[in-house]
Amino acid sequence: MAITNDILPLKGNMEDLLRFGVQNGMIDISSIQEKIEMKRREEILSKHPYKIWQGTDGKWRTYLPDKEKGRVLKKISKKEDLLDIIVSFYKLQEEVEKPKTFRDAYFTWRKSHDLSLSNNSIQHYNTDYKRYFQGSDFESIPITKINSEIVSSFMITEVKDKSLCKKACKTLFGYIKNTILSARINHLITGNPVEFLEAKQYYKFCTEKPRSIEETVISDDTWKMLNAKIEEDKQKNPAYLPGYAVQFAMLTGCRVGEISALRWIDITKDYIIINKSEKYDRIRKEYYIDKTKNGKERIFPISKEIRKLLDDIKRVSEKGGFLSEWIFSDKEGRIHSQVISSCIKNKCGQLGIEKVGIHACRRTVNSKMRCNGVSSIVAASLLGHTEQVNDQYYTFDVTSIKEKADIVSLINSQIGNSCEQ
Repeated sequence: MAITNDILPLKGNMEDLLRFGVQNGMIDISSIQEKIEMKRREEILSKHPYKIWQGTDGKWRTYLPDKEKGRVLKKISKKEDLLDIIVSFYKLQEEVEKPKTFRDAYFTWRKSHDLSLSNNSIQHYNTDYKRYFQGSDFESIPITKINSEIVSSFMITEVKDKSLCKKACKTLFGYIKNTILSARINHLITGNPVEFLEAKQYYKFCTEKPRSIEETVISDDTWKMLNAKIEEDKQKNPAYLPGYAVQFAMLTGCRVGEISALRWIDITKDYIIINKSEKYDRIRKEYYIDKTKNGKERIFPISKEIRKLLDDIKRVSEKGGFLSEWIFSDKEGRIHSQVISSCIKNKCGQLGIEKVGIHACRRTVNSKMRCNGVSSIVAASLLGHTEQVNDQYYTFDVTSIKEKADIVSLINSQIGNSCEQ
């Protein structure tokens, strides 16, 4: 068939032309690959420094380099098989001697580090690698060529381009630091290019989006609207347990996974034992019951409101015929944390208000306690985290303007009395 101009690409780079040739049957790609392999084979054999000969016994012989002995004799019946051995040997040598990149060093570190991680953590690490390193020039740099200037340049560029917050910046630097440490342990490098670098050096390039009070805690008005909506829906469908679970979160500040994992045997006369949490394996795509986030057991006192809610749950569960070992279950079995999380957002949507999550209930319960004079020690103990975490992430001013006005009036009256004296 004659090749005319109307079927040829008018313009294009070599990649376009090759693709066109393959798609139109003009080029046999497998034949090209075979010729490339043959050429590579001939090149390797031409550089083999030792003689290849056939002995009196009919077998073919040659020497191969050896680090300990200098060289070792290879003997085999067929010449072609001996040539295959020679080619395979040098290809393997090339692979071993090829400079290790940051990517190679990173996954060498991960190979041992992943043994101590959960599937969710492994998945998180994989996602972060794609986000920060995959496709970048940095991942392809030989690990021996990486210095402090290269690391700093990469850090600044990533932090700026991806608008990273301080926490993400610290995480990114941690990956690089751990990879460098692993490379030193495995004798890939001798120096330490991050020895005089710290994550905080790059904080000034970070983007911090301050969260408003509405994003962190639930206002009194929203709190009342949500509770009223759930109560209204309970009248229509009393067997819908996720609504009760949301109210339980509003009363206790428990994590959503802890709520889903609660059993009736965890309920005593005076308090709730919290020692389990539902988690989701993002690799296996399944839910499972594990320890609480900090691995510790804690107790939460049962108020009259909590007692009434638990009694209501047991009553509707018995009436519906789905009472089980789990407090929050229905005909389908245990109610998963994702369903509970979706429930509160759905209620907000039905009310036409800004959506809040279950964790906002947790911050609100804590902030209410703190603003009512409860110490960080007690609040942290009830919610199951440290005092530092309580102060930094869970304590917000939730007092109303009237409450603030009363406080100011009290102080002013005390100051006035003091001045009069």
